[in-house]
Amino acid sequence: MMRLLLVIAQVAALAGCATQAKFQVKMDRFIGQSEALVVGTYGPPQNSYVLNDGTKVLQYTRGGTILMPGVTTSQPVTTNTTGSMTVNQGMRTTTGTYNQTSTTYVPQQTAAVPINLSCTVNFTVDKEGIVRRWSAEGNHCVSQ
Repeated sequence: MMRLLLVIAQVAALAGCATQAKFQVKMDRFIGQSEALVVGTYGPPQNSYVLNDGTKVLQYTRGGTILMPGVTTSQPVTTNTTGSMTVNQGMRTTTGTYNQTSTTYVPQQTAAVPINLSCTVNFTVDKEGIVRRWSAEGNHCVSQ
């Protein structure tokens, strides 16, 4: 499990250009702008809701799955061999015992792990069509 977390951390480091801070800055730019700018940027929302006070919520969701490859490790397998032997050397016979230990390393592969990524963004638009706030939820609300 520790190795899996290490691999995930390494992938996150490689994708270091995409951050939550950059995402927040990008979303904050829509505050005070028109609904048309949001729709022009992201297309029609997947969902929209009109609230009792006349404000509208535009909802955008994105997601996907990445597959973290399995990890290969080498596991030691130790074999102990013991026995006795008799050696005939012409007229002379010698008997003795032996004890041998050997270690081989067997590769073992862990299964690949799918990781689901998602981000849902809600823009709240007032009656005049101006974006007043936004909120985001998910494990992949990042931007470059």
